[in-house]
Amino acid sequence: MKRQSLIYEILIFLLIFVFLIIPPFFNKPVGQLKELFSWTFPWKQAGLCIFALVLYFLSKNLNDKKGIFYPSLIALSLLFFTAIIIKLICHSATGENRLIMPQGGLEVLFCLITFALSAIYEEIIYRFYFTDALRRLIPIERKYIWIVYELAGLVVFAFAHFYLGWASVINATFAHVILRFLYKKTNLIWNCVIVHFIYNVISLILL
Repeated sequence: MKRQSLIYEILIFLLIFVFLIIPPFFNKPVGQLKELFSWTFPWKQAGLCIFALVLYFLSKNLNDKKGIFYPSLIALSLLFFTAIIIKLICHSATGENRLIMPQGGLEVLFCLITFALSAIYEEIIYRFYFTDALRRLIPIERKYIWIVYELAGLVVFAFAHFYLGWASVINATFAHVILRFLYKKTNLIWNCVIVHFIYNVISLILL
């Protein structure tokens, strides 16, 4: 990696780490709150999504593999399977938090926009960028060192959901593994975004 490119990548990584990766760790726990979201236009998610899209198109070599339907279908099935198992295990826990259903057409629209923007942002930052950028910036030549990089990406994504409780952390752990594997299998982040979005929408209704 050229010196100028390396400096550029370090600066971008540090900005993302300080302003995007770290802040979710300091979200206040929702505790006993019934409503996790009020369905208004998601300005914050829109800004994060725009940033993530710029990062993606500046970073990505758009040379994607084929054969994405079945891996995506399997990933979506695994997401629901793990979510149902985790919900059943944690069903007796007190203070379980649920998303409130949107009421009326406008709230439904804002809900879908929120889910779409969040899926784009999270997939680009956590599945596409963070782990691979960490590997580029700290290139340690050791056998199985890739596991350390992958675990780092898993930890930051999983514990970004800690404010929702341990069940959400566990669910996010499995979701990251499944979606990261899907991305590495297909080399296409957009099917991860679609799977993520569909999972969120159906989970709101069924889970």
